[in-house]
Order: sequence, then C-alpha cells, then structure tokens
Amino acid sequence: MSDVILYSGNAFSVADGKGRFVLPLEMRKLVTQASGGQNRLCLSIHMDNGCATGFGLSHKQFLFDEVEKLERQAYEAGRDFNADLERENRLGTIEDVNFDDAGRFFLHPDIKDEAGITDAIFFYGVGRYFQVWKPEALVESPDRPALIRNKVRRWIDARAEGAAR
Repeated sequence: MSDVILYSGNAFSVADGKGRFVLPLEMRKLVTQASGGQNRLCLSIHMDNGCATGFGLSHKQFLFDEVEKLERQAYEAGRDFNADLERENRLGTIEDVNFDDAGRFFLHPDIKDEAGITDAIFFYGVGRYFQVWKPEALVESPDRPALIRNKVRRWIDARAEGAAR
C-alpha cells in the first residue's frame, strides 16, 4: 500500500461561539498521520474553484517536490519554467494551523475572506487534499457533482428551517 494520504467523504461544520470549526474525525486522523503525528493542518486557497483546501504536512512536501519535477522536465525539454513563481503559487498561500484533540481550529482570516466563509463550512475530500467550501458557494458551482450540490442545498434548507446546525 502507498504512503499517499487520500481524503474522501464530506461533512459540515458550524463555527462555535469562539469562531472555531471542527475538522471531521476521519479527516482529522489522516491530517495527523500526514503531519507526522502532529495536530497540524495546512490550509490554502484553491487556485480555480473558489474554495479553501486542507491537508497535512506531507502534501506540502509533495507540492514542493512536484515543482522540482516540473522544473527538471522543463529543463530537459529546453522550455522556460519559472520555478520561483510556481513555488509562490503552490506554497506561498499555505497557512499552518494547530487543531486540538477534538479537531477544533481557527480558519485563518485571509483564507476565510478569500473563500467567502462566514459561520459554516463544508468539507469535501477529493484525494490528496480536501476542499473547504462556503456551503452556498458550492451549491452555486455548476462543476461540482449534482449529488454533492443537492446534499449541501438540503443542509442549507434544513438549517434555514432550524433543523441543522
């Protein structure tokens, strides 16, 4: 079996009175494993989707290694490649945050603002990382699977009626 950490599944979290969100248990276990046993969560902004991303420290190393691979391939092919800019794009926006044993963490304010997140988030595991969405933004994203958009829409509706937190 590979050492690659793969995130799947999904869950909602509503900020507590202190503004903390809760990382879902299965994702929390994988983040801790990917971070060498530490409760360290890396958060960034997805360059294309309008959501945040989350992962453990091992994925940060993967992103760095991937840039080195792309740089090597460009060199071998005689193509220009701006590795510094690529590292800025992939690594420069990452914020490392701690989470407690219950999974509570503060979403970095810059990432929160960029993703439009207020008091609720939707975690969406998509492989080497998970996405962190403002629920309303995911529903309005036509590229997301209908099954997921409909699930989130139902949660938003239930929350508006007072049935979901």
